[in-house]
Amino acid sequence: MRRALLALLPLVLLALAFIVMRHELHELRGADVAEGLASIPRERIVLAVVCAAFNYLALTLYDVLALKHLGRRLPYRQVGFTAFVGYAFGHNIGMSFLTGGGVRYRLYSARGLTALDVAQVGTFNALTFWVGLLAVAGVALVVDAGQGAMASLSLSPGVARGLGFSLLGVLLGYLVLCARMRRTLKVERLHLEVSLPTLRQALEQLVVSCLDWSLAAMVLWVLLPSGVGISPPSMVALFAVAQLVGIASQVPGGLGVFDSIILAALTPEVPASMLLGTLVVYRIVYYLLPFAVAVVMLLGHELSQHRGHLAELRARLGRRRQEG
Repeated sequence: MRRALLALLPLVLLALAFIVMRHELHELRGADVAEGLASIPRERIVLAVVCAAFNYLALTLYDVLALKHLGRRLPYRQVGFTAFVGYAFGHNIGMSFLTGGGVRYRLYSARGLTALDVAQVGTFNALTFWVGLLAVAGVALVVDAGQGAMASLSLSPGVARGLGFSLLGVLLGYLVLCARMRRTLKVERLHLEVSLPTLRQALEQLVVSCLDWSLAAMVLWVLLPSGVGISPPSMVALFAVAQLVGIASQVPGGLGVFDSIILAALTPEVPASMLLGTLVVYRIVYYLLPFAVAVVMLLGHELSQHRGHLAELRARLGRRRQEG
């Protein structure tokens, strides 16, 4: 049963990928794409692609930290491949814990990891993600105080600062727990031991996640027209808060919700039509392009695996004929 499920899993994931890809491409209007491409210099599009590549490289470090915490040592080429494909699928299909977890289970199980190990990797990655988001969004709300880039949220300065300090308080509480709580929780029924990261690992989570958020925001920032008047730190702050609201909506990639907050914050400094085109190009660069690469990578991996199995089967049949 386990082998049958592992064989079917990539087929399900690839089918979902093609359905989502077809839907997203159908939703893109040619006029918006053309307008966005025409309004952005080519060198800025290239720079956005480079930022996206480094961002996905930073995302692979989530799995590196998670496996280090679990005491599992795997070559980076295997971890990087798995993490990239998992995040590309999770970003586009939604329900990233299931879709990204499905990719990770398919690929990591061949390296000796169990379903519980993969679930722990997903949980650790979620912690890393929220550590950075709490830091970036908390600082943004405290410094910006609901004004400037945060004005689209319609928060009074007091409410914005209060929310920001609350987020930073949660982050501080997590760091304190990691520093002081070294007890391991044993789940006998699952033969599982769970422990919080050490303070050093928690600080590594903070650095990696903040790097991730900063690079992701820079993908959009470099695509904006020159003279917009929003600095990189303000862009990171706006991006984090818009993503936070988008995550709360449970829409894959925050589609629509994220865009509306960015539109409200940057218009009328940037014409709405131009900004819509820019957001379309951003989605192509940050979501669709990595997703297409990940689909090809997963498909190539599965084909190579099946070729290996077929070669092994032929070798066995050949040996049996010789013995007969």
